[in-house]
Amino acid sequence: MTDTSALARARSLACLPALVGLLMAIPAALVAQTGIITGKVTDGANGAPIADARVTIGGTALATITSGVGEYRLTNIRPGRVTVAVFRLGFKAAGDTLRVAAGQTITFNVAMTATAATLSEVVVTGTVGNQERRAQSAQVASLAVSEILKDAPVTSVGALLQSRIPGVAISANSGVLGTSKTIRIRGASSVYLSNQPLLFVDGVRVIEGAINGNVSGQSYDRMNDLNPDEIESIEVVKGPAAATLYGADASAGVIQIITKKGRPGANQFVQTVKFEVGSTDQNYLPADSYGTCSAALVAPASTNPLCRGQAVGALVHDNVWVRYNVLRTGRDFSTTWNGRGGGQNYGYNLSFGTQGALGTLPNSNLDKYNIRSNFNYVPDSRLTIDLGLGLAQNRTRLPNLDNSLYGWIAGALLGSPLTRSDNPENSADSWFGYNRHYNAIAAIDNQLLTHRVTMSMAANYMPTPWFTNKFTIGIDFAMDEQGEFNPKNDSAWYGGQTDLGRVSRQARTAERYTVDYLGNIRRTLGTQKQWEGNLSFGLQVVSTRNTNTLSSGVGFVTNANNSVSSAATNTGGGLFTEQKQFGYLSQLQIGYLNRMFIQMAVRVDKNSAFGAAAPAFVLPKVGATWTLSDEPSLARWTRYFSSLRVRTSWGTTGRSPAPGAALTTLVASPYNITGATLNGAIPGNPGNAALKPERGTEYEAGLDASFWKDRISAELTYYNKQTKDLIIAKPIAPSLGFNSNPLRNIGSVVNSGVELGLTVAAVQMNNFEWDIRAGINTLHNELTSLGGVAAFAPGGSFSHTRAMLGQQLGVYVSKRIKSIDEATGIVVVADTVSPVGNLYPTLEWNVSNSFTIMRDFRVTALVDSKRDFITDNFTDFYRETQLVRGQNRLDPNKLSRRERLRRYGNDTPGKPAFVTVTGSVATQNDVYEAWEQPGDFVRFRELSISYNVPKRFLSSLRNTVQSASIQFAMQNLKLWTKYEGPDPEVVTDSGNFSRADFFTLPTPKRSLLRVNITF
Repeated sequence: MTDTSALARARSLACLPALVGLLMAIPAALVAQTGIITGKVTDGANGAPIADARVTIGGTALATITSGVGEYRLTNIRPGRVTVAVFRLGFKAAGDTLRVAAGQTITFNVAMTATAATLSEVVVTGTVGNQERRAQSAQVASLAVSEILKDAPVTSVGALLQSRIPGVAISANSGVLGTSKTIRIRGASSVYLSNQPLLFVDGVRVIEGAINGNVSGQSYDRMNDLNPDEIESIEVVKGPAAATLYGADASAGVIQIITKKGRPGANQFVQTVKFEVGSTDQNYLPADSYGTCSAALVAPASTNPLCRGQAVGALVHDNVWVRYNVLRTGRDFSTTWNGRGGGQNYGYNLSFGTQGALGTLPNSNLDKYNIRSNFNYVPDSRLTIDLGLGLAQNRTRLPNLDNSLYGWIAGALLGSPLTRSDNPENSADSWFGYNRHYNAIAAIDNQLLTHRVTMSMAANYMPTPWFTNKFTIGIDFAMDEQGEFNPKNDSAWYGGQTDLGRVSRQARTAERYTVDYLGNIRRTLGTQKQWEGNLSFGLQVVSTRNTNTLSSGVGFVTNANNSVSSAATNTGGGLFTEQKQFGYLSQLQIGYLNRMFIQMAVRVDKNSAFGAAAPAFVLPKVGATWTLSDEPSLARWTRYFSSLRVRTSWGTTGRSPAPGAALTTLVASPYNITGATLNGAIPGNPGNAALKPERGTEYEAGLDASFWKDRISAELTYYNKQTKDLIIAKPIAPSLGFNSNPLRNIGSVVNSGVELGLTVAAVQMNNFEWDIRAGINTLHNELTSLGGVAAFAPGGSFSHTRAMLGQQLGVYVSKRIKSIDEATGIVVVADTVSPVGNLYPTLEWNVSNSFTIMRDFRVTALVDSKRDFITDNFTDFYRETQLVRGQNRLDPNKLSRRERLRRYGNDTPGKPAFVTVTGSVATQNDVYEAWEQPGDFVRFRELSISYNVPKRFLSSLRNTVQSASIQFAMQNLKLWTKYEGPDPEVVTDSGNFSRADFFTLPTPKRSLLRVNITF
């Protein structure tokens, strides 16, 4: 019997070639009915081609990007009058109105004028309607990544943002290769929820944040999965005044990454290859460990070479990192290939990148691969379709370090020289822990393998010039395989059952789906069309799903077979969360003569994490901006300005509760009756049906001005953000039986400050240019309400920070010293803790200078600083008061009498170390201010020397090579600080309130040699 369905499928397949041929013929037929505009974009000052300029046709979806030699080509242009506009960061917008006939090709060359002002720049993040910067009432910062990569020695997105945008603060959890960075935009506003900004790639919300690294304070960074060479630009929305359109989860800001796209109509293919070789110098050595020799150790029969023959009580010291040659020079090598081009009605960008790096410690390395493809299709002037696919594989191995008593730094700093032995195989040999020396720590294998896929599709449809529609759908999927392995050994390396071999595994998946629609109706009114109205509307759906399967095993026959199932005993468990967010938005924007704009917007959100009784979350926004320099009636007042714009905005966003936080839950608790184990449960989370998002409301005002023929540009902004309905755990009676306190919307926090960005073209000559970029920002952060809850430690009971009314969120506290009597040794302290200093800097600044010589030789240097904050030097505290190994404590001549009393209190036997004003006893754990040290610093962050190979040297290659450059750069060259630890900027758990410098590896020095070749 004949399979009719199979025959039908065969007929359908037979028709496919004809259908494909028909579709391919449609664009060719349309070309005869449309026109073409082609040309070259150059710098009007010197005629140099301008690459990556955006060329658009007004009222259509047509757009392209100039090539490396400044050329562009636009096709499918409907006959008639059209407006061509050209945009490029660092240049004034340019363009003209042209008349195009069917079948005609017009050459339109554009000479642009360099400027430090940015009012004509197009902003896509957090904006709808007219997207020019001059129309935006709130500030959105932009970075041209390709320009940064010409000079900066960066290999991650976090490094791209470092010290380049006022109000955006970056701090590191560790100096270890591949570990995470914490991003704070305009301070912190939440105690229990994340203060990290949202992350978008090409309009699709992706998975952000850090992954716990199994090794205490270390964590992996999701942003390490991204390759900076794939990025065209980055836009940063700083606060609620600008982020209202992103809904009830954007109060900490939004970062939008825009990847490189193709060049529709270009009819060319350009390849760029980058080779990079780097070297890392840790620039750090742990302090020596000290000890006092006993009579047994100084005896002739002693096996301790340090004490043998010394006097009893002699002070000796040792450094195992030096003797065992622990540190090595880090190495890394990376290659990136990029292919970019297009055809008659399509464009594409393909890239492949690989990075291999060796850290400065024995078990530290990273291997990363990135592939990205972006395809643009323009069937006609009304429709563009963008497809994007990003693939990443990242394998990172972390050493045992940072907030770990069994890692490399603790092994050195807590080890005692009194255990040094002529026979190191049978002793600790100055390491911390019996036999836990070099081989034991180096054998611990802790690594993460991540596979990640990011896909997006965006369609821009303009049925008429006044009605635009943009549809975006996307998915970000990450699959992690994480494990830690302590090998089986016969040398008692780790102690207990761990010496039988121990392994822990995690299989984690994270999925995030985005569906977004945005429509805009644009109309002009008035006899001279002086009024412009934009009515925007849309919806957004974001769905997030996370799973985590955990397992562990102890006891192996061989180290080669170390799967959990092969262990003598094993355990397992799993976690699962899911969250859905729905948002509806609308905005009305009214413009007058393209110089005055008013915006009114609202977004309404629902979220599955809200309590069942919580209402929809309404987020309004109002803003206005006025370009005064375009106002003829004010010309006498604005003649000193090349451009001058004032802006003000007020808006609301939020931060949604964690999934399940509003639910009443039970916790499994098995019990045993007569030898049988049965399932049971005990009360877990009390829940809160009325739990709603924290509400951030921000007022922002500022001005953008340029002077001296646009050679000086300044952006000044004042902001005041108040977060209400702050989620705080409110204590309940223990007799209720719950193992946690319910979350309530009862607190409030305020963040305010001033931000100033300055760009100066100080010298512009034919053979010499000097450009300056500077930024400065202040921060006032204050906890204004706790809803009746007493001050508490947001970082946990062991942290030295507090949530305290009237103070910065997470302020450092201690029982402060009232008096010190050097004669009697009595140190009197306060009865209660009081503030010592700030967790977050209240002042940050950066200055970058760039010198261009003979057009092809460029030197760039970046210096930055953070002021008025505290770093918790928990490492020195532990070495001087707990396991005493520090010279400060053991060497009586190292510190003055007064300083010893301030740090350690009264050391008279039988006397308390400290006494309070009322006569109570206080311990060294209570009086901690000596180790809450000022973290103020100035850092020489970057230095680069670049050379662009002149065109005359490339001409002999028969136009095979379009351009080539060579760069030598260095990072973290010098640190100036009075902090007593290695680096005040690097702290364990920098994203939390328990942050401390506890056996933390500092930021290393890095140098690289980079070669770029474009074919």
